[in-house]
Amino acid sequence: GNLLGTVRTLDGSLGFEQIAYSASELEKGILSRDGWALVDESERHLFSADGWVTERPAGDRLDWYLFAYGHDYTAALGDFVKVAGRIPMPPKWTLGYWWSRYWIFTDDELLALGREMKEHGVPMDVMIVDMDWHYTYKDMNKRLGRDDFNQSRGWTGYTWNRDLFPDPEAFLGELHAMGYKTALNLHPASGIRPYEECYPAFVKDYLSRTQDYDGPKDYVFGEGGYLYAGNGKPVGKAGYKASVPYRMTQKAWADAYFNSVIRPLEKQGVDFWWLDWQQWLESRYVKGLSNTFWINHAFFTDKDAHGTERPLIYHRWGGLGSHRYQLGFSGDTHDEWSVLKFLPYFTATASNVGYGYWGHDIGGHMQKRGHERLTDPEMYTRWLQYGVFTPIFKTHSTQSANLERKIWAFPEHFEYMKAAIRLRYTLSPYIYTFAREAYDTGVCLCRPLYYAYPERPEAYSYNEEYLFGDRILATVICEPAGADGKSAREVWFPSGNDWWDMATHTLHRGGSRKTLRYAIDENPWFVKAGSILPLAGQGIRNLQEPSDTLGILVVPGAGKSSFRLYEDDGTSKDYASNCAFTLIEKRLSGNKLSITLHPREGSYDGAPSERHVYLVLEGRTAVRRVLVNGETVEAAAYGAGAGAGAGAGAGTGAGAGAGAGSGATAYGTGCVVVTLPALSATAQSRIEVLL
Repeated sequence: GNLLGTVRTLDGSLGFEQIAYSASELEKGILSRDGWALVDESERHLFSADGWVTERPAGDRLDWYLFAYGHDYTAALGDFVKVAGRIPMPPKWTLGYWWSRYWIFTDDELLALGREMKEHGVPMDVMIVDMDWHYTYKDMNKRLGRDDFNQSRGWTGYTWNRDLFPDPEAFLGELHAMGYKTALNLHPASGIRPYEECYPAFVKDYLSRTQDYDGPKDYVFGEGGYLYAGNGKPVGKAGYKASVPYRMTQKAWADAYFNSVIRPLEKQGVDFWWLDWQQWLESRYVKGLSNTFWINHAFFTDKDAHGTERPLIYHRWGGLGSHRYQLGFSGDTHDEWSVLKFLPYFTATASNVGYGYWGHDIGGHMQKRGHERLTDPEMYTRWLQYGVFTPIFKTHSTQSANLERKIWAFPEHFEYMKAAIRLRYTLSPYIYTFAREAYDTGVCLCRPLYYAYPERPEAYSYNEEYLFGDRILATVICEPAGADGKSAREVWFPSGNDWWDMATHTLHRGGSRKTLRYAIDENPWFVKAGSILPLAGQGIRNLQEPSDTLGILVVPGAGKSSFRLYEDDGTSKDYASNCAFTLIEKRLSGNKLSITLHPREGSYDGAPSERHVYLVLEGRTAVRRVLVNGETVEAAAYGAGAGAGAGAGAGTGAGAGAGAGSGATAYGTGCVVVTLPALSATAQSRIEVLL
């Protein structure tokens, strides 16, 4: 049957037993074990010539898309994005660590949090500010109640709370100076209220654009007289102000909204928006149109038209085609082991409709009523370890004192939590390369096993494991430790190759099934035997700073392997052409390991002329000799135990990877690290290691 796709939200999820308050199953996708799937678009709306929504012409007609590819699932996805649009590349920094919490913070508290991240050696790229950035019911009349659009009073807002953020531009500027991008939470359903600072400018802008105004006739600007709509007709009575309803489907309203409400906030320093649409599902003005889909489309296309960098939004799923707007917010799940067990299946399955950038509330958003407790540090650690291998790596929780998200608040687990975050950054060149592959092919980063093993029944039943790119097998620990201090994880290792366990530095035979046990400091993930992976420098602080450091992880296994590394400047919109690829080839024959770095193909703004390269040789305790282009590397440049990227005391820049390995690392001590001299990025380099 149909292999399904995804769902609008996981609000209230308890895992497989309750996917969400509003959903008992995932929506259907374009892939099926039957070999074909039909998508019926006959009732969906169309885009007009100017890119706006329009009704279908009257009449009997069918608009079907038949995907009949047998079990060649990736071919189906490739043609899907040809028809439905590509999956845009997000800015590189979105693949780093995001910190978020629903809490009434002041600007000083958030800035102090940013500094604490640096003091604790935790890399980070994004600081989310939840809805209390603006005035809410707590500030207006202390009553929740309902507003004149029957929404929670104060849930929508566009005016900075000056008691908490007296100087928003200075606050955002300081975050940027620390290397943090910022998003604000937005619930737009209640339109524009008279008390908003943007109200006068918006009303004047809106009424100047519309010739066919059919809303309330009592919007005014100032106290001096009447306002006139675009047709010259007076609108409203002087001095009277009324709320302006949300009407994103009207182009005049949307144009005024972005011009007079949203872009002024972006000019203050807001980098992107968390569109938290929770209200009515269908437009009140265009029958059958998904509000979620349309707000996503409108925000994304406005940012694309008026921004200088890659557009992005963080939003809820709006139906088939939402992959064109990248990053997804999965909703308010419970902090239960059952949710952690469900998320690998949910995330990978969304790739069946090209929705490859789900972001979850790592740690869980809320607790079941009657089951309130302090954050379980073991569960939070396991959630962070799983988060390494998700598209968007964001911690978050609701407004509860029980749900702490600062990892240094858990001293016994802090190093394990930090190791997970640093591992995410270490793998960033690998992750970013597969972001490019998603753009080129429609095959997303998190992949169900059946993409690669479509004829194996295990590929359809082992829901807690998936492919992360083409050579990492990811899974999750979703139960507490037993009496031995370890947690069980049953794993099916796909046949065709063996798999190297990065947590225990052991080899597992392909085609086998095993129940393994892992301590809290062990994050199970597996790499195809004999593979190579690109790594970032050990001292990486965020994904915005340019780097000339490249690590190469070499996993035990004979024969040949290669990796085509993708790079660009991380932010520009012309990544289709302003980019570079570097082919890295590896060959192991007997006791001789050869690695060839081919000349970089293409270029981009800021591309380094040289690379500082280090090797991580998994499963090795020593090497006899290292040569680069025939020249011997000093023995002091390599030693056992350095690890490959999460070292608490690791160096930065050219020194990354050097030394014999002091400091705790995510990879443990089962490896040798070799630091190489600077190599040209535009010429071929040959590295030989005698084992």
